[in-house]
Amino acid sequence: MTHIKFSFWILLSSTFLWAASPGNSTFESGKKQFEGGNYERAIELFTQVISSSTDSAQKNRAYYYEGLALFEQGLYFSSYIAFRNVLLAADDKSRELYEKSIKNAAVISDRLNMVEKLGKVIDKLPAGFIPGSVAGIAHYAQGVYYFDIGQTDSALSHLKSVSPESQFYDKTLMFLGIISTKKKDYKEANFYFGKLLDMSRGKRDLFPQQELARLNLARTAYTMGNIEKSIELYSQFVSSSPHWLTVLQEASWPLMRVNDTTVSLGNLHTVLSPFYREDLVGESYVLKATILFSLCKYEEMKRTLNQFFKTYDPIIRGMQQETSSLGSGDAFFRAFLDGKGINLAFLNYVKRDAGMSRDVKTLNSLKMERANLARFPKNSQINNMINLIDDAQKNLGNEMGITLQKIHRKKLSDLLDQREQANYLKVEIVTGEKEMIEGQKGLPPKRITDVETSVAAGYHFWPFTGEYWEDEMGTYVYTTESACVN
Repeated sequence: MTHIKFSFWILLSSTFLWAASPGNSTFESGKKQFEGGNYERAIELFTQVISSSTDSAQKNRAYYYEGLALFEQGLYFSSYIAFRNVLLAADDKSRELYEKSIKNAAVISDRLNMVEKLGKVIDKLPAGFIPGSVAGIAHYAQGVYYFDIGQTDSALSHLKSVSPESQFYDKTLMFLGIISTKKKDYKEANFYFGKLLDMSRGKRDLFPQQELARLNLARTAYTMGNIEKSIELYSQFVSSSPHWLTVLQEASWPLMRVNDTTVSLGNLHTVLSPFYREDLVGESYVLKATILFSLCKYEEMKRTLNQFFKTYDPIIRGMQQETSSLGSGDAFFRAFLDGKGINLAFLNYVKRDAGMSRDVKTLNSLKMERANLARFPKNSQINNMINLIDDAQKNLGNEMGITLQKIHRKKLSDLLDQREQANYLKVEIVTGEKEMIEGQKGLPPKRITDVETSVAAGYHFWPFTGEYWEDEMGTYVYTTESACVN
């Protein structure tokens, strides 16, 4: 908030010497109220000008000042709409407004996670109305807009035109990395994610971007076959990371690839703890069973697979039923908000999704803003603001519902695949035990084997009070019952 307010103060300090239309006392009164800090009254007066004026330049100036006053009142979406209205048509008589309107609209739309909407507006604005000082901001917004509608080449063209000095350069690099990944150009993706990681080091405000860049670098390294580099990158995460559970699960794959089964099992021990067991982590059961098979630990492998079926068979049946009972994106959205009619494992999973969390935050902000607008005297402009907020809430709800339905479909498909793999591993147990019996002419007596499982520095386990303590994080003993010991 401090950064945003400072940005607006800088904009306000560059005073415009605007001449109001002759006799337009309402506009001048609005300016005086605004400059005196009486923002509510200023908003009322500017809405009157907008509703009654036939002078496009005067209306644009009223929109601009209205946007500033709305921002000061914490009405961010309405403020964005006011600045956007300045940009909807090219008007030579108010050309001086475009630079600051683009800056302000970009700051707010980024805050509300709707930059693509600003990009669509800017894309229709003649290039001559986009000053060079805000060209980078305009390219960023247009790039996000084209990315959103799936026009990758146009998105790349705009995003690559964003200057490193731009305040949105970090997010530009993230988009460029994502697009490169979608195009399977992993060398290019590695370049962009690496550049983002370098520029975000030591910058507290860029910590989320830094963590996501590191995660994408680890994934890219694994995809490129650079297993050791992937392991190194995964090992740099600590438990405070928002991606901690994802990291534990994903890091277990490259560790298994280099036969570091002890740390891999250590990761999975946490992921499959009671705290996370129902967070759609079925893949971890399959991976753990695969590792145990390679270690000839058939009895523990059976227990792991049985736990998978016990935990996830009911979830699979529930999700199959939800596919029919919910049926539409709107139904998924309502179930998500209410927490009813949808299984807890899926809810836990989507609540960890960063994009979904941002959308929920935006939705709550819109609801609060609509309620706050009720204190203003009703006129056509205020009513229009309320209607636009209603539309924004509805559209965001529709988008969230469609996304939830897609995620639900994908996770159900993943679980069904995992169940098939688990059944295959059950057959492998029989085959392995048969080969062992034939090779040893009978089963050896069962023995308890202690395997020391190392844990990287900074790793924490599930937050059960008293279960594990900081001084126990170095190693722990992972006890298993095995039918054969090599």
